[in-house]
Amino acid sequence: MENKAHNYRYIEWKTPDEMHFSSLQWKSELNFIKDEHRFFEDMLKEHTMPIIESQLFSRVKDLIERLTLSEKELQILESTVVKHINRLRKLIDDLDEPKEGKFYRKEHKSILNDVIHYSRQYKRLKREIFEAVSIALKQQKQKRLLA
Repeated sequence: MENKAHNYRYIEWKTPDEMHFSSLQWKSELNFIKDEHRFFEDMLKEHTMPIIESQLFSRVKDLIERLTLSEKELQILESTVVKHINRLRKLIDDLDEPKEGKFYRKEHKSILNDVIHYSRQYKRLKREIFEAVSIALKQQKQKRLLA
C-alpha cells in the first residue's frame, strides 16, 4: 500500500508546545509498539509446534520476516521522532527564526504521515499474527479432542 500524504492544515496553527506534546505521544506509541514486538516474538516462539502441525509454517515465516522488518522501520522512525523533539527544543530557544519554524512544521507533517502509515501497517500485521496463531491453536485443540 502506498504511503498517502495527508494535508494537515491545523499543524500550521499549532504552538510549539502542542507540537511537542504530539511528538511525545508519537514517542510513547512507538515505545508501546516496541514492547508489543517482543510479545509477538515470544508468542510465536511459544506456539511453534502448533504452527508447524497446522501447516501454517510458511505463512508464519512470512509474518516473522514482516515483524523483523517492522522492528527495523520502528527504530528508524523512533530515531526520527527523537531528533524532531530535540530540534523543537532548539527552535523554542531561537524564536527569532521564522524560516526554521516553517521548516519544522513541514517536517512535523511529514513525520505525522510516517507515524500514521507505520501504525496502520503494524495494526494489519498484528491482526494477521493473531489470526495465524489462533488458527494453529484451534487446529491443535481439535486434534486433541479427536484423539
